[in-house]
Amino acid sequence: METSCLLVKPGRKRFKSLVVKTVFLILGRSFHAASKLDLDIKKEIETWDEGFKFMMKVFPESPSMIVEKRKGILVYRGSKGGSADLTIIFKSIESAFLVFTAQCGTCRAFAESRVIVSGDISKAMSLVRCLNILQRYLFPLFINRFILKRPPSMPWYKQFIRAYIYLLGVPFGL
Repeated sequence: METSCLLVKPGRKRFKSLVVKTVFLILGRSFHAASKLDLDIKKEIETWDEGFKFMMKVFPESPSMIVEKRKGILVYRGSKGGSADLTIIFKSIESAFLVFTAQCGTCRAFAESRVIVSGDISKAMSLVRCLNILQRYLFPLFINRFILKRPPSMPWYKQFIRAYIYLLGVPFGL
C-alpha cells in the first residue's frame, strides 16, 4: 500500500511583506536625511570606514535594505546589492513586522533572538544607537516609551530635523 504525503505550503504573508518593504524604504531614506543633520548620528558613524555597508533583511527570501556610508553620510542603496560589512537578519517576517510596527523594540527583538547579526558587533551596537535616535524622530513620544528603554532627548531644535525627515527626506530621498 502506497501512502501519499500532502505537502502543505504556508501562505504568503503579502500584507506583512508589503509593510516591511515600505518601512525599509522609509527607514533607508530617513537614515540618509538624519545622517546629514543630526549630530548624534554623525558622531556614531564617524568611526565607520568610508564605504561601510549595512544590510537589513528578512530570512529567507524577503524584503531587504542596504545603506552605505559615503562622504560622511549614510546613503540608501535600495534592496538589491549583494554583500555588506554588517548584516542584520530578521528570522521571520513576523519578527520584522513586530519591530517595524512599534509592537516590539529593537533591544527586545535582540533579547528574544528574533534577529541574527553577521559582522562586527561593535558596529551593530553603533547601528542600534543610530536606529534608536531615528525611531525618536519617526515616532511620537507616547509610542517611543513602549519601544525604547530611554528615548533619546528631543530638544526643540531637533523638531526641525524631524520636519526635514518627514517633508523632504522620506518623500524625496533628500
